[in-house]
Amino acid sequence: MKFIDFFVLHKTIVVVIFVIVMITAGVVFYLMTSQKSDIDVEFDEGQFPAIRVMIYNGCGFMGVANNVRAYITRNNLNISVVGIGNTRRFVYDESLIVVKQYDPVDLRRLQVMTGIQNVVYALNENYLAPFIIIAGRDYQMFFDVGWN
Repeated sequence: MKFIDFFVLHKTIVVVIFVIVMITAGVVFYLMTSQKSDIDVEFDEGQFPAIRVMIYNGCGFMGVANNVRAYITRNNLNISVVGIGNTRRFVYDESLIVVKQYDPVDLRRLQVMTGIQNVVYALNENYLAPFIIIAGRDYQMFFDVGWN
């Protein structure tokens, strides 16, 4: 076999391997981006029990926790408010969900219903409710309580 023929054969093999790798990478990329992740799942709330939450006023504006509870009731969200209150200090610029009892499905449902994506884990299986919604200064982005 001549050197030129050997070189052409090697070059052809390298090109074929490169094409196969690129096609495989393209298929993997397509499969990863086209499938819904667990986070993108939409729920039919009628099939689930209401999520129990506490609502805390974290911004200090008068009546926020009560107004958020009224919003949840008025809009028939599948959320059961077991209590309301204030945080110890009104330092929350952003609203958040505090997870007290780990349940990723209910957490995602609560995020979808409220739009709140900020999450803090402070697990305590003995807490009154599995989740706390802390209404920060941005709470009207999530709960249009009619104050404009």
